[in-house]
Amino acid sequence: MEPTDKFSGKTDVYSKSRPSYPNEYIDYLLSINSLNETSRVADIGSGTGILTRQLLERGVSVVAVEPNGDMRTKAEQDLQQFEHFT
Repeated sequence: MEPTDKFSGKTDVYSKSRPSYPNEYIDYLLSINSLNETSRVADIGSGTGILTRQLLERGVSVVAVEPNGDMRTKAEQDLQQFEHFT
């Protein structure tokens, strides 16, 4: 099995059981990197977009890169309403 296929067919279970990151961690990450609404970041290996969503909710533009087709499709469906999601 290819590493990129590990979560194929499991995206619903993954997205329901995988918790988001603590808000304090996200805020700290933004602070130490001076990230804000004018920032654009890449989320490499973005999965279903858990971290991507948390960054988008804080106004950061995100380019999400996910090699697994199922995970990428789930993220695209869940995050399409965000203007700064690519």
